Amino acid sequence: MRRATLLALLVPAWLAACAGPAGPGSAAPMASTPGAPPGAPMPVPLLRLPPASLGRALTLQQSISADFMHAGRREHRELQVLLEANARHTRLAAIGGGQVLARLDWDGADLRITRSPWTPDTVQPERILSDLQLSVWPAEAIRGALPQGWTLDDAPAQRRLRQGDEVVVDIRYPDPATTLIEQRRDGYRLTIRTLPAAISGADQ
Repeated sequence: MRRATLLALLVPAWLAACAGPAGPGSAAPMASTPGAPPGAPMPVPLLRLPPASLGRALTLQQSISADFMHAGRREHRELQVLLEANARHTRLAAIGGGQVLARLDWDGADLRITRSPWTPDTVQPERILSDLQLSVWPAEAIRGALPQGWTLDDAPAQRRLRQGDEVVVDIRYPDPATTLIEQRRDGYRLTIRTLPAAISGADQ
């Protein structure tokens, strides 16, 4: 199942400056667009879709490789992600270097985030959830939440998020175990591989 791969739970957007992490009770609209300085490109919208809009249950374990530019240098990061999603909750854990970096629980109203003391301040759990939903959730649920001027192209092996005519995010599914993501506006690439047991469980 091509949608059994989730988007960028360690996107380099984690490394961008952000406000403090969300805590209990931090409900948000279906999608929001963070502010940008005058003349700067509009940030990619943050999706916050209800768990039930996924339409199925998922349990996934994935390996993620990220390549990006940071402080003028090309960087490479790897981590594992554990995801559990059902009609009531979306839960995930991000693991790097054998340690849990962050846990997230989204019930459609409250986004609850637990961060380990060694987790970088720049990790953005809100973007993790948004990227997950952009990759996995049904296209119609995403389209209904996008701000004006944003559209989603959806084909069997590819998704494209656009602002006007500009392709901002390109997502490809070359096989059921792999997702390739190019985030053109923020300048990073991701290779996401779902472990075989997770693929089997997701297809049930």
